[in-house]
Amino acid sequence: MSANHNGSNLPGQHGLDRGETTDVVELHAMILRERPEPVEGSEPLSLWLVVFIAALLFWAGSYLTHYSGGFRSDEFNEVQINPTPPPVVGGGNEDPATKAAKEGAIVFNANCVLCHQVDGNGLPNQFPPLAGSDWVQAEGPNRIARIVLNGAQGPIKVKGLDFNGAMTPFLENLDDKQVAAVLTYIRTSWGNKASMVKPEEVAAIRKQVATTTPPWNPADLEKIPVSSGAAAGATTAALTPDQLKDALKKLPADQLKAMLQELGK
Repeated sequence: MSANHNGSNLPGQHGLDRGETTDVVELHAMILRERPEPVEGSEPLSLWLVVFIAALLFWAGSYLTHYSGGFRSDEFNEVQINPTPPPVVGGGNEDPATKAAKEGAIVFNANCVLCHQVDGNGLPNQFPPLAGSDWVQAEGPNRIARIVLNGAQGPIKVKGLDFNGAMTPFLENLDDKQVAAVLTYIRTSWGNKASMVKPEEVAAIRKQVATTTPPWNPADLEKIPVSSGAAAGATTAALTPDQLKDALKKLPADQLKAMLQELGK
């Protein structure tokens, strides 16, 4: 029989089925040349991205461990602008002096910082420094507590410099605990190394000065013993040579010089 009359075996049309005009082989070839369509989520993450995320999580955990304050509600206070002694790690327990200093920092920043400044250096020719002050670091708070309670006015020498301003009294504004806390704070900050002050000491001094007309004159304060709770003119126990030496070291330079001159006569 002659060639198929429908043209399926005509030259150039090999592989065509009966009645078709498109070569299936060529159609499949075009499909095979196409790349697979991308599918969302099928690509692996970059190794550098994984390393970065892991490092970020490690840093965040380390930061929280060191600076979270144990997630305690009383660890940080927005009023505090001067750091206090670091918290005791482990259990959240603090010694009384550290706790009192933290409470005192809040009182200081609310009432004293404008004059005596964050660093405790005061303002030149206006307000005396608390950092390194012999008045602040005295053996006891007998004089400095009176200044806080009744205020002070008149010439005063601090760290060899003369000041002649006025100190605001806080007898009616601060209670015994607040006064003790702020005194503890200034006696243990900025390099000062003095003992903490207890509310009972302040209460005893408050009773003595309740009827005192403020403000105190620094010259009158120097006549009062520095020992906590000691009254003016009170008899004190005899000092050993070592105790006397320590007491003399704590005296202001001008007082020590005047004393030596008096003894040399």
